[in-house]
Amino acid sequence: MRSAVLLFTGWVLLAALPAHAELRGVLLYERGDYARARKTLEEDLRSSKLSKEDRVKARLYLAAALHASGAEEAARIQLEELALTAPALQVDPILFPPDFVALADKARKSVDAQRQETERKRQDEERQRLEAERQRLEAERLAREQAENSSKPPPEDVPSVSAESKQVQLRPEVFGFVDPLGKGWGLGGDVTLGLGSVDVNARVLLGENPGFGAEVGLLLGSGSVQPRLALRGTAVPGSKAYGGGAVAGLRLAPANRLILLVDVGAEYLSVKDTTEYRSFVLTSSAGVGFDLL
Repeated sequence: MRSAVLLFTGWVLLAALPAHAELRGVLLYERGDYARARKTLEEDLRSSKLSKEDRVKARLYLAAALHASGAEEAARIQLEELALTAPALQVDPILFPPDFVALADKARKSVDAQRQETERKRQDEERQRLEAERQRLEAERLAREQAENSSKPPPEDVPSVSAESKQVQLRPEVFGFVDPLGKGWGLGGDVTLGLGSVDVNARVLLGENPGFGAEVGLLLGSGSVQPRLALRGTAVPGSKAYGGGAVAGLRLAPANRLILLVDVGAEYLSVKDTTEYRSFVLTSSAGVGFDLL
């Protein structure tokens, strides 16, 4: 009799312990009393005194009790919550039936897919935020550059040497010339073909004995005033004088298509009769031309 009283007292004390009260729903599930197990485990989950480990266990057995009672959708909700709070938990196929294990696996995969989708959306939003920030910074940079450029004075127009070097010119010219040594003077004309900084011309010197000549010249620099160096060849058939020399001068462009000419030349001629024509000729000339192209 005494032993029976001690055993009964021990069971009462064990039932009063909180740890066994928390596992009561599990014991009810294992006995097959699913309705009472559901009620007990739901009460346990509402308690704030339940430890994390026991809370996970209570939710697992609540899901199992719901599934065993035919409330599969409610069981799925509990299993998805379990997958969120304890993603490493694996349902033991020895303790639970296969269809419940399959439902738990399906719930875990659904939660994983939702987690991945949430992470993908977060990454997309972060990329969009970074792109919007990049575009904002780029717009600010362009606005600063435009403000800096608007505050600078406009650049002066500088003639392009490369553009001028491609320009073709065809220019008739008339000029007057003076021979200071021989104290002679006269008029002449030529046609000049220019290609950039190089020009060639064919010229005629009017007079009692007309002269004919040609020049190959090089224009230096660019702009409205250009120095010019050239080689000249001259022939005066009537005096049987032939030769050539060097020329230095300027080409000035005071207006569109109008060209002013200033040259000084020194030539040595082979003359058959020096009494009729000198062998060394120094000339200066000035004239005007009009560009046809």
